[in-house]
Amino acid sequence: MTVFVLVPLMFAFGALVTEAQALLLDIVAADKRGIAVPQWLSSVPLVGPLLAARWQRELAYPGALTVWTQRTDATAFLGWAQSLGEFMARHAFIIVFTILLLFFLYQQGESLVRDFKRLLRHHIGERAEAYVGVATGAVRASVNSVLVVGLFDGLASGAAYAIVGVPHAAVWAAITGLLALVPFLGYVVVAALTLKLAMTGAGTPAFLVFGLGSAVLFCGDKVVRPVVARNGTHLPFVWVLIGCLGGFGVLGLVGLVIGPVVLTLVRELWEQRVRELPPSQDA
Repeated sequence: MTVFVLVPLMFAFGALVTEAQALLLDIVAADKRGIAVPQWLSSVPLVGPLLAARWQRELAYPGALTVWTQRTDATAFLGWAQSLGEFMARHAFIIVFTILLLFFLYQQGESLVRDFKRLLRHHIGERAEAYVGVATGAVRASVNSVLVVGLFDGLASGAAYAIVGVPHAAVWAAITGLLALVPFLGYVVVAALTLKLAMTGAGTPAFLVFGLGSAVLFCGDKVVRPVVARNGTHLPFVWVLIGCLGGFGVLGLVGLVIGPVVLTLVRELWEQRVRELPPSQDA
């Protein structure tokens, strides 16, 4: 997990921070001479001329962004930055603690599994083995779905970036695929790349990157993830999707794995209960 998941994620975050820093430096340099209206902006249907006129009035003179920065509420910005820092620190602690815990659990894995099965067998009966098998298969399918989604998003977004003509398309594709392991983080990459292209005057590529990148991430989260997880959970597509979304909404990232597992066990218990019912007396 450390080598094949955390290290690539750290690379993706580092590369994204580097690109963001370069973008900020470009914006600061452009602000010193005034940010000219992009040529593509005035050609946007309906609102293009209005947006171009407002841009010319608000951003085209030197130091415009500095004035905008002075207008912002520093307290609100600091509060947002503090919340973001606390969120990242909390999840970093959870990840580090989880890896440390797994290290010790795997050292005694066989004995723990044996004792756990004995405990379940004592309280549930012989069905415990079947329930453990169902839960294990569902967990593996859910974890595989996370990895497959990251691979799909990386390859598909890389093809889209290459078609559009994005510079360093392979690097941006790697960043997108790695951060797409965590739901909604992939959209941050797409938004950053869109902003970078728009600031360089590449209006059409920016729109294409935003549209294609969002479509790829949407398909990965809402189509590929449930399809892959379905092979191990044996749940209909819509129930896997509900399990992924509901689990993520309640438990966060861990819920992507736990949600489908819970629904799989509920389905198994339901079918077992139905099989134990007496035969129907209806004609």
